[in-house]
Amino acid sequence: MPKHHFVIEAKSQVNENIYTSYSWDSHGNIHKSGLKPEFYATLEDEFIVYIYDSLCWLNTWNPSTCMRCSGLNNYGITVIEEQNVLLKFHQLIRAWIDLFSHAADPIVLTGNYSIAGGEQKGYYEKLVYNKVELINELNKLANMAKYAEVNGKCIVHFGI
Repeated sequence: MPKHHFVIEAKSQVNENIYTSYSWDSHGNIHKSGLKPEFYATLEDEFIVYIYDSLCWLNTWNPSTCMRCSGLNNYGITVIEEQNVLLKFHQLIRAWIDLFSHAADPIVLTGNYSIAGGEQKGYYEKLVYNKVELINELNKLANMAKYAEVNGKCIVHFGI
């Protein structure tokens, strides 16, 4: 399952080659010397797609193209760096946490529309998440955004 990774980084360290500071193992986990667990979060691609519209409300930066953009670069790097945008990101993630706190466990969401093997009938995929695990990872991401905002850092997002 493709994953999106978010890390806290010093703004001075972010450039078009930031990805070379990180590595990924065969399980898709991100690594960097000195990277503390509280400074990175990982979410599945299907979940990012589910909340994607709200993430497009963020003014971000793509270091690969040196261009401003909205939302996350699905297949590359995105930087969330401005203090007010980090605050908005924190608030958006907290809103999703609040919403999902009312869900049953497991959390079942509607995914992409699919057509199975040449059949005429399609169906919506079901995305199933352990409620505690999903909310814990979202809490970690919200806390990272707040930390970055308060400490003059940024969030670097690595797409799939």
